[in-house]
Amino acid sequence: MTATTRPDRSREPRPIARAAQELLAPKPVWIPPTPGAFELTVGIASGTAAALASPLLIRPLTLALGPLGTDPSTYQPKPDEMGDPGWFGPGSVAWRVHSDHSLLVAGIAAFTLQALHPLAMAGVAEHSAFSDDFLGRTRRTGEFVQGVVYGSSAEAERLCRMVRKVHEPVVGVAPDGRPYAANDPELLDWVHIAEYLAIAAANRRFGVLPMSRNELDRYVAEVARVGEGTGVVRPPRTWVEINASLEHHRPNLAVAEYAAAGIRFLDDPPIIPGPAKPLWKALWAGAIACLPPVARELLRLPMPSTRELARCRVVLRTLGALGDTPPRLAAARVRLGLDPRS
Repeated sequence: MTATTRPDRSREPRPIARAAQELLAPKPVWIPPTPGAFELTVGIASGTAAALASPLLIRPLTLALGPLGTDPSTYQPKPDEMGDPGWFGPGSVAWRVHSDHSLLVAGIAAFTLQALHPLAMAGVAEHSAFSDDFLGRTRRTGEFVQGVVYGSSAEAERLCRMVRKVHEPVVGVAPDGRPYAANDPELLDWVHIAEYLAIAAANRRFGVLPMSRNELDRYVAEVARVGEGTGVVRPPRTWVEINASLEHHRPNLAVAEYAAAGIRFLDDPPIIPGPAKPLWKALWAGAIACLPPVARELLRLPMPSTRELARCRVVLRTLGALGDTPPRLAAARVRLGLDPRS
């Protein structure tokens, strides 16, 4: 009688190990998607309707979302700055991208993504009153993001120095026992790629003129200068490199205590007045759609429906139809002797 030969299962991965391998396996390069036909149709229709209805809509929208927009104060260029294109200039991809109202969605998506690094989020939670000063923090971040793009060369350098200075005292120990420092090169790299990945994704999904694949590379290369200015050692210069950096940080990402609290806040911010809640919900849905798949998986957030994304597009197109040229962009055009409204 022949003995039955047992199959050698010692080399077969166990289910748990297999799941871990799948989770940690390198992900393909993620290219932010552009909208489908239904989203585009709704966006075009809403933009046209908003232009016709602007006298009726401008007041409630200004009251509801005014705090989330660009600081309305003017930026008068100094005499010695006249003619200075700044770090980028009117021919750059950054000038076009940062003039689009999709930046409203990008700001929410960027914070959501940044919060997934427990050490980065610990620095935010333990050194700022995030929930009490959400709008103030949003404004300050917007001032920096727009200032380095549209400001003079001297102003861009000053803003980067200021960020490094503000980061110096942000040190501590996270709830998991690990020390953190805001000027740690790893955290600086994470914050940089999360910010500009979110801006690119929001532009591709909701921008009036979405970036092409080649323009994604140009944009990442342009804003690498901002990364260098804030202390990032080797900022990515192509979209493939920004994906590689995301992949590098992926094992460190988690929905830790502070991140979970931040996401709960964003899902229903108590500081947003009741009439503006539907508008915020639309922007929040848009922000979720702009997260890379790995982030949505960690947060267990499903992709918003096409109708939810269409509502976000309605809000952004309405704001675009009602709004003036962003003050930073207008001042930059004046500095270069151009029509501030063109």
